[in-house]
Amino acid sequence: MASKRKLKKTMHHISSELISTVFFKSLVSENVIEKEADKLVMEIAEFTAEHIRRINHGGGNKNPKIVKEYFKKLYSDWDKGVEKLIEKIENLD
Repeated sequence: MASKRKLKKTMHHISSELISTVFFKSLVSENVIEKEADKLVMEIAEFTAEHIRRINHGGGNKNPKIVKEYFKKLYSDWDKGVEKLIEKIENLD
């Protein structure tokens, strides 16, 4: 398992890229989508903060098997959430 610090940095990097994409789309869009873009940025920030809190919790057990399962679920949830956010960004117009 990678260190928690590296995992947090990776999550922050991915979320900053998503936010940058939202702002770029709102700048080049012919339609006024500022409110939708702001709402989506807040959703991305809340999503990232939730997962960072889950990393800090860390499974709460010294049993490596339980901790491994905890982080597998965390990765799975993160991937599914990022996919949904990407779909929302693509549909932003």
